[in-house]
Amino acid sequence: MKTFTVPVTIRYSDIDMNGHVNNAVYFTYMENARTELLFNDFTYYLERNILFIIAEANCRYKRPILLNDNIVCDMNFELLSPLRISVSYYFRNIDSDSLHAKGRTIMVMVNNKTNRPVAIPQELINRMTD
Repeated sequence: MKTFTVPVTIRYSDIDMNGHVNNAVYFTYMENARTELLFNDFTYYLERNILFIIAEANCRYKRPILLNDNIVCDMNFELLSPLRISVSYYFRNIDSDSLHAKGRTIMVMVNNKTNRPVAIPQELINRMTD
C-alpha cells in the first residue's frame, strides 16, 4: 500500500484550554492533508464539474498533540467500490514515532450539474493506490 506523508502545521489557535490540539481540529488537518496532496486533482475535476465529497469521517484519538510537537500525517488510499475511496490518516510524531490519532474519510466524486455519483477514474485510483 502506498503511503503519502504531509507535514502538519500546528497553529496556536488550534490549542484548546487543556493545552493540546482541540479534537475538532484533527478534521481540519485531514482536509489540509488531502488538499495538499490532491490539489491538482481537485482543480482538474472541478473544472469538469466534478466535486470530491466526504461521505463519512471519523477520528480515534490516542494521545494529545501539543503546540511544539513535530507531527506528520501519513495517508493511505483504498478503493472500496467504483464510486467510493477510503482515506486513512495517521498523525505521527516524527521525533518519537508515536501515533497521536488515526482517522478515516470516505470520499465520493459527484457531478456538480446532475448531483449524481461519478465513478472514480482509473488513473486517479492508480496514483493513489499503486
